[in-house]
Amino acid sequence: MFERPHHQKIAKLLRAMDGDLLARAKCYFGGGTAIALKLGEYRESVDVDFLCSDKAGYRLLRNAITPPTLGTVLRSPVKHLRDVRTQRDKISTFLEIDDAPVRVEFVLEGRIDVDGALDPELSVPVLHRDDMYAEKLLANTDRALDRSQMSRDLIDLAMMIKAWGPIPSTALEKAEGAYGRSIYDYFDRGLALLHDDRYRDECLQAMAMAPDLGAGIIATLDAHRPQPSLGDAVPPTTSRSH
Repeated sequence: MFERPHHQKIAKLLRAMDGDLLARAKCYFGGGTAIALKLGEYRESVDVDFLCSDKAGYRLLRNAITPPTLGTVLRSPVKHLRDVRTQRDKISTFLEIDDAPVRVEFVLEGRIDVDGALDPELSVPVLHRDDMYAEKLLANTDRALDRSQMSRDLIDLAMMIKAWGPIPSTALEKAEGAYGRSIYDYFDRGLALLHDDRYRDECLQAMAMAPDLGAGIIATLDAHRPQPSLGDAVPPTTSRSH
């Protein structure tokens, strides 16, 4: 199904999960790994992240988990490298798949409502595309200027736009509703950083991406910079005559 060895391990882990339980909990596979797997493995992604914005669903998920393991979230035995840690808004652990560690997190998303559907290819519920866009806009706003993140959020957005089309207005509305106009500011600031050829090449190399993708990523982001609606613009100051 997948070519990258680590992605094959992730797919094996997803097949070991109870997709029906996750669907009932309204808990959806998202983030860079889900995007990379759905878009031809354009980059290496190593973690497994699920998002849930439904409190009743998150409660169902927590009740299914029996620390130190993930309990009935797993339909078949998987070695745990670390006891499951449960916090108010996050459940996390490390699992071992074919001798490789995989970080797994279930996050209670409190900024926006998210939705998804069971994906037959991946055997688990996957975040809807509009919510993938919105989550990437929020993530970019959080860490666009953190060079250690290798501009992964903008790069993911570029690949999503190339495959699925421009950022949907519903995604912009959700992201702006959570973070305000800063989503546009940090998109532009992150894009300016990514225009540095040397830095961009470092990003592609760090995520095991084809070097020739760089020019297309920049062209896509330049052509599809999101803009705040005119209704949100600050009106110009007018002088009064005396």
